[in-house]
Amino acid sequence: MHLKIAMLGYGNVARALARLLLRKTETLQRDYDLTFSITGIATRSRGSAINPQGLDITEALRVVDSGDKLDMLHQGPPLADTFAFIEACPADLIMEATWLNPQTGQPATDYVRAALQAGRHVVTANKGPVAFAYRELKELARQRNLGFFFESTVMDGAPVLAIGREALLATTVERVRGVLNSTTNYILDSLEQGVSFEAAVKQTQDMGIAEADPTNDLEGWDATVKTVVLANVLMGADLRPADVDRTGITGVTTDDAQAALAAGERIKLLCEAVREGDQVRASVRPTRLPLSDPLSQVNKTSSAVTFETDTLHHVTMIEGDTDPTTTAYGMLVDMINIARGRHLDPRT
Repeated sequence: MHLKIAMLGYGNVARALARLLLRKTETLQRDYDLTFSITGIATRSRGSAINPQGLDITEALRVVDSGDKLDMLHQGPPLADTFAFIEACPADLIMEATWLNPQTGQPATDYVRAALQAGRHVVTANKGPVAFAYRELKELARQRNLGFFFESTVMDGAPVLAIGREALLATTVERVRGVLNSTTNYILDSLEQGVSFEAAVKQTQDMGIAEADPTNDLEGWDATVKTVVLANVLMGADLRPADVDRTGITGVTTDDAQAALAAGERIKLLCEAVREGDQVRASVRPTRLPLSDPLSQVNKTSSAVTFETDTLHHVTMIEGDTDPTTTAYGMLVDMINIARGRHLDPRT
């Protein structure tokens, strides 16, 4: 199979994906009989380019890394905006990794919807479409026999959502608990070591794991959206981020973190979704966990999630420190699964 790929966004994750595709070209062909070409790239600040014969990936990387615009690689009429790109680019699959407002799910949700309506498979690294429009987009993809995959939305490339799709069959997920935000986890670890809150935030910014404005992390928005993704996909909920009982970590002090540790506990920004009858209740809040809890042992920029089901009592997955390549790997796996037809309804 040959897949023509269009990329929305060409930031750190998308460029890591481009490099990973180059590195895995031989593996994809040998193991999955899968070849690909990147027929278009659209960005917010670096322009857009379409080439029906396939862009030179190495050249596209060089152009963006040097600060130039992709327009110099474009063939065809000018493109008015991203929606025009989605319509015009000759692609089977759109890889979406654009900027996201976690409080609205935009613009990623509209991009994914437009891509599916245009008959394209979609792989997204954005949490917004799943948190704000999962049922709609899933049904739209099903009606058109299209793939809509999003493994990289929670815990980067770790197969958290794939577990639900491929392994947790004929079971009911009763509870999900997780430590899902790298920035806040690093800050809370630093507070235990006596670092001030302000200094810990600056450390995460200097490391590149926090934005210049870290509000979405510190106030729990990123963790909240990830919690909604897990609840909607694995527990059949229909939540939105506003439905989550959310408290960030801005009220946690160095003294709080050290007092918890002295008592044999650690403060974590705990994400939780719990089934209560026909409803699912979700929360994100700083919580003191006993050191016997596996989630208390998740350090620095690592993440973890624990599933409690009616058949497997406790299953915990822990992911080590991450980088853009680990996120890109989740997108690569989604691409392979679409090529393998994993999106098709097994009942048909």
